[in-house]
Amino acid sequence: MNAPQTTTWVNTLLDRVNSLAEEFGLDDGQSLRFRDFAIGLAKEQYKIGNKYGASWAFKRAREETAGLGVPAVHNNAVVKCTRI
Repeated sequence: MNAPQTTTWVNTLLDRVNSLAEEFGLDDGQSLRFRDFAIGLAKEQYKIGNKYGASWAFKRAREETAGLGVPAVHNNAVVKCTRI
C-alpha cells in the first residue's frame, strides 16, 4: 500500500527552481549549482527562523513562570495581562 504523497515547501521550491533553470536555458551543471544555492539559502533562513522562534517561546515561558504577565491582544491593541 502506498502512502499519500505530501508536498513540502522544499519540494515546491525545487519545482520552482527547476522551472526557472529550464526557462533560463541552464545546462545540467548550472542547474545543479542554482538548485544547491537556492536550497542552501532557504535552509539557512529556516534554521535562523527556528532559532529565533524557539528563543522567543522560551523567553515567553520564563515570563509566564515568573508571573510577569503575558502580552495579549485586545481590541487590536497589545495589552499586558497580569495574574491576580
